[in-house]
Amino acid sequence: MKKIFITTGISIVVLSGCAYSQQSRHSLAAAKVKPMHAKSQYLNDINVRAMRDFVSRYGDATNALWHRNNESYVAVFFKDSVQHRIVYSNRGDLSFVMKYYEEKHLPRNIRAQVKSTYYDYKIFIIQEIESPNHPTIYIVNLQGDTDWIKVRLCQGEMEVMEAFQKGK
Repeated sequence: MKKIFITTGISIVVLSGCAYSQQSRHSLAAAKVKPMHAKSQYLNDINVRAMRDFVSRYGDATNALWHRNNESYVAVFFKDSVQHRIVYSNRGDLSFVMKYYEEKHLPRNIRAQVKSTYYDYKIFIIQEIESPNHPTIYIVNLQGDTDWIKVRLCQGEMEVMEAFQKGK
């Protein structure tokens, strides 16, 4: 009797897990990316220089979450369906800004450059990296009929970073 209950219980858990994993509510859209529900840093613990710079650049940002690791402070927030990650050094200097967004937010000249080479591909997520004293870098993820390609654009030059074949 005990064996029957155990096998029935395991079967129910396995089948419900399989049924849940087949739901089609998953999306790769940048607007759907949410930060982890980790404990946010107290604002008093953030470097004053970093906080002042953040307020001067992104004063209109709402619901910014701050996190701290050994080397940096990170502020994460959404504005106009674009996720921003602003990274500051321990001294409060701006290290870099990363933005994640969809094709509609991509600058026209960058989109034209990508589409002129990869016209049959769909642009589905972009990572923009801004760093002080360095040119802006765009990492564009492309989806084709048979493959995925990740390209890097910087100062008008485009190079393939990764390419993957889709399974059959």
